Amino acid sequence: MSDEQGNVANPRYGQADRRKLARAQRNLARKQDGSANRAKARVKVARVHARVADRRRDHLHKLTTLVRETQTVAIEDLSVRNMLRNRRLARVISDAAWGQFRSMLDPAG
Repeated sequence: MSDEQGNVANPRYGQADRRKLARAQRNLARKQDGSANRAKARVKVARVHARVADRRRDHLHKLTTLVRETQTVAIEDLSVRNMLRNRRLARVISDAAWGQFRSMLDPAG
């Protein structure tokens, strides 16, 4: 999970399921509005989104519980909103869920 310096790699859960999500969304787009098959396809898309979110949240919970063991976690105060304007970094930054990580570390929130 971490290297010698204590740096933790980004597991990139969104990248792992991007192909599956794209296929499910294309399948949904071909369905006729109001049909039972569209409802089933919509559930499949929602299931892929939920899988990514659950895996990401699980990783962040495991990471933030390290605070109890180490007592100190250093994070850099970055302007995430401005960094998301960069096309090359936006997807990876969003996949890392920096905002959610920071809110989980905050003892008040």
